[in-house]
Amino acid sequence: MELDARTNQLFIEILNNPDETSTSLKIRHDLTRSQLSYSIQKVNEYLDELNLDPITRTSNGHFIITKKTAEEFDQNNAQMSMVTYLLPEERVQLLILMLLSKTEPLSMNHFIVELNVSKNTVARDLKEVGPLLAQYQLRLEYLRSKGYRIKGEEWNRRQLLTETVNTINQFINNEILLKQFGDIDQTQLTEYKRKVSVLERHLNLRYSDDKVNDLPVLTLLFDRRILRGKTINYDFALDYIELQETKEYKVVKEVFFPEHEEETNEIIYFTLLFLSTNLTQVDVLSKGQFDYLQFAVSAMISRFEKVAHVIIEDKEELLQRIMVHMRPAYYRIKYGMHLTEIDLQRQQSREVSSIFYLVKKSVKPLEEFFEKEISDTEIFYLALFFGSHLLENNSSLLRKKSPTAVIVCTNGISVSLLMERTLKGVFPEIDFVSTMSLREFYAQEITADLVFSSVPLETDKKYFLVKDFLTDKGKMQLRQRVMNETVIGLDESSLAEKIVAEVAEQATVPDKENLFFEVLRLLKDNTSENAVMNNEINHFDQLMPENGVIIEESAVSWHEALELLSQPLIEHKKIEPRYLTALKQELTGIPPYIVFRNQLALPHTEPEKGAQGVAMTFGVFKKGITAETGETIHFVVLLASDNKEKHVDALLEIMDLAGRGTVLSDLLTCSDKSQVWQLLRLYRINYWG
Repeated sequence: MELDARTNQLFIEILNNPDETSTSLKIRHDLTRSQLSYSIQKVNEYLDELNLDPITRTSNGHFIITKKTAEEFDQNNAQMSMVTYLLPEERVQLLILMLLSKTEPLSMNHFIVELNVSKNTVARDLKEVGPLLAQYQLRLEYLRSKGYRIKGEEWNRRQLLTETVNTINQFINNEILLKQFGDIDQTQLTEYKRKVSVLERHLNLRYSDDKVNDLPVLTLLFDRRILRGKTINYDFALDYIELQETKEYKVVKEVFFPEHEEETNEIIYFTLLFLSTNLTQVDVLSKGQFDYLQFAVSAMISRFEKVAHVIIEDKEELLQRIMVHMRPAYYRIKYGMHLTEIDLQRQQSREVSSIFYLVKKSVKPLEEFFEKEISDTEIFYLALFFGSHLLENNSSLLRKKSPTAVIVCTNGISVSLLMERTLKGVFPEIDFVSTMSLREFYAQEITADLVFSSVPLETDKKYFLVKDFLTDKGKMQLRQRVMNETVIGLDESSLAEKIVAEVAEQATVPDKENLFFEVLRLLKDNTSENAVMNNEINHFDQLMPENGVIIEESAVSWHEALELLSQPLIEHKKIEPRYLTALKQELTGIPPYIVFRNQLALPHTEPEKGAQGVAMTFGVFKKGITAETGETIHFVVLLASDNKEKHVDALLEIMDLAGRGTVLSDLLTCSDKSQVWQLLRLYRINYWG
């Protein structure tokens, strides 16, 4: 018996592609399950007549052909492959494949023989090649000594080759055509399939069927071009050195370039190849893309200012620093590269954690640019840039809240330096800002919290008389005296807890919580009365007026909530009525940038729109208010600030509170304002303790 054309075609494809599956055949030839089964039955009847083993299928759709059957047809495959008639557009793709994979000069006769068509047909097909090359800024050239060749940038030639291989893989007999017109033997192809498989295992991923068909052929042909000196000349190594730290880069180098580690440009090119869905969509970060990316980063910085309610100094400098970082990050983010693991535990520090969260709230412009979510790892790196810049510019967002001190010494430079070094060693928790002479001390206004002097002083400042040379015993006595008189270095809440614990051991304490707050108040009052520390921390509960807690049991609209929260601030002259008007005009709903951790909203606007001081009100809305993104918001903190520095500590506390589910749950059950106040104050004390 003889096989019909379609059955014969299916038989050839199964013979030449051991990885072929029922699903891929059905999709490629638009067959139903019964049609495919019928064709396989016809093939097996044909094999039975030839006394050969039938084709069988595994449970997952793969075909099994015995060695005897495969060897019988191996000699006839080349002839069988050309039975199918090639369409003009298919011949054009095969011409391009020949031109980009050639190992010898190609003449018109080569094309005539390989394609089995006339000279006129080849001439017409070559004319069709021209416009396709132009799309990639390439051109076809003919030289008598070198034959036909494609001229242009190697990057563009590889883009074209990638698209060509992808297109040919959609043809019937795709693998046979690729091997024949790409001058690829089965041994080579098998080896590169193995490499792709190894890479998949090392990266713990699985490529789609079309990628698995494309990648072995492409890497084989790219390696061939590299051996012929056709290398990528774009300076990846200079501009994208950070890409070498990715897991993908290391695996590609190990699998494809084990003996050519110096080929940095090519290793990065292969890395991008495996990361991209379709290389024709991949590009070096062009000028146009760079400008769009810079615009997105600039928008992120502006959003950060809006979310944090701060002004960033030298924004242009921060922008340029981040853009240097974003050049390699562009590829990591766009193609999901895996960064080498970093110590994300560093986020646990309060300062880094706060900046991290503010940046996370600000990256929407970048996510819109990349059309994907930015990972926490990338956000962490961005937070380090923001944090470093804020520290350099002395922003209170990260400023250390250590007590400050000056040293007054009358005994010359050497003794002054020794005294300064000694005091810094005795008091590491104090920031010694200056060492000066007695005349300098009286000539200027001293803003430091403490003064250490080698001579008696006439001053209202708290000062300590210090000998020029301190013995070890003298150092201990001085430290004890400073600690006893100032409470510097002692955490007030911790000290209050210890006092309550000691009292409880000696007597019955019916209400430890109230005792704790009373002791804490006395400690704070004592510190304040002695004018020891000029503590500039403005806690959110301290910024709230007496009637600053709002509990609303009924359902209210967003603007009604703003009105309720504004009234105490208007009464205490912290805002003018126009501040509320501005809020209503700017915030028609609850926008994402004022919502922290999907739990708490922090409405605010510019100081010049009616802020008369720094204050907050705290609202608990039992029925909840729906935000623009769909979350139900039960907690709203209205912020008014005429100074974009003084509210920062309170902002950090509010941000942290928004992530404390247990505290928020307790607040939502409160029916009394004093309960809310007490919970908020206790939370804040624990935050800093």
